[in-house]
Amino acid sequence: MTATGEWGLRHPRTVTEEHWAAEQEVIGPGLQAVMLWSKLCVERADGATLTDVDGNRVIDFQGAGGVNSIGHAEPRFVAAMGAQLAVSTAGAFGSPARLEMTRVLKDFLPPELDTVQLYSGGTEAVEAALRLAKSVTGKHEFLSFWGGFHGKTMGSLALTAGARAGLGPLPPGYFSAPYANCYRCPFKLKAPECGFACVEHARDVIKENSTGAMAAIVVEPVQGRSGNVVPPPGYLGALASVAEEFDALLIADEMMTGFGRTGAAFAYQHEDVTPDVLTVGKGMGGGYPVTGVIAAASTMAAAPFSDPSASSSSFGAFPMACRAVAATTEILTSDKLVEHTADLGERLLAELRGLVTDAPLVGDVRGLGLAIGIELVTDKETKAPAPKSLVRDVYLALLRAGVLVMLGGNSLRLYPPLNADPEQTMTAVDIIRQTLTRFPDVP
Repeated sequence: MTATGEWGLRHPRTVTEEHWAAEQEVIGPGLQAVMLWSKLCVERADGATLTDVDGNRVIDFQGAGGVNSIGHAEPRFVAAMGAQLAVSTAGAFGSPARLEMTRVLKDFLPPELDTVQLYSGGTEAVEAALRLAKSVTGKHEFLSFWGGFHGKTMGSLALTAGARAGLGPLPPGYFSAPYANCYRCPFKLKAPECGFACVEHARDVIKENSTGAMAAIVVEPVQGRSGNVVPPPGYLGALASVAEEFDALLIADEMMTGFGRTGAAFAYQHEDVTPDVLTVGKGMGGGYPVTGVIAAASTMAAAPFSDPSASSSSFGAFPMACRAVAATTEILTSDKLVEHTADLGERLLAELRGLVTDAPLVGDVRGLGLAIGIELVTDKETKAPAPKSLVRDVYLALLRAGVLVMLGGNSLRLYPPLNADPEQTMTAVDIIRQTLTRFPDVP
């Protein structure tokens, strides 16, 4: 196993400080907190290894929030993108790249969800899914869930309960209910004895608030922003029954979970339920900015969504995007990375669960596949969330020790590449374990 001492901020960050200061003369405010706190300036990246401009090396478990599905600079991906760059880059016309993408996706997508429309950002795809739901149902109301994240444009922001302060007024017809976060159940119940009280409450929210125009229920199969919260088995199926009751669609926002992240091609496949619409992105392009809406052809045919230009995007299906999706999906398939993710994820989770007992600040460890959450608390009995300042200190301690993580509220979020090397992964686990069990008595 690689020595943990080979990782971390071992060299003075002189060049980093100069580099960062120069950037900030032009870059506007509002960057991700983890970027602002770390001031990380990456000179090169390979697999799950980042090397900064001062020569420091860290293991990348942030993965751009789950984007880095096949590792940095994967040789086959680099070759495919370089070849496409030399031939054709812009324009959403038919192309060999798009034809190849459709061939690859035909084998990867579930047969019941067989068409895709491409976009350039997550929020753009979510907005498109809302328009599709309106087109299919002729209705305009939506239900989403506390702790979720769906984007920062008008409709997706209205879906994102708890992250809208100072940004009102929001469009009408958007309602929210508690997610099945069993560690923080607002009803103080335990699954499965609770009988999905949260789902029953969601049903009541619709009954009491809707005008009878419920177009869709929008849900993440695993909630990323809240720290990779995994609902109990049967939750998606219970929500599907509520959607059916109100003649609404079920939209699974798989922006983070899709394309293998949870140890299945799509996270909903862990259950015996099929959503009407999927939104996907992040890991589907191997780092290239591409997202999509996936649905059955009969669903996509609904007007006005299906009218010419009605569901298009300025950058949707550009050759570079299509090549990125094709190359990434081919690598996921040929290297059996979905299966690798399931196996390595189980091992990673098993290794980290002991932190609940051994680390003073760790209240819960959960996850599915290579989407792991470590929730930080100041009191394990009351589950009082660790304040932002303390989460920041833990994040920086891990970075100094050699592991870069993502954050979500009071949780650490781990997103290794789906082709992560098991030995390097266990080295990262050792660093995380040592840092959290010794915190704050760490260098």
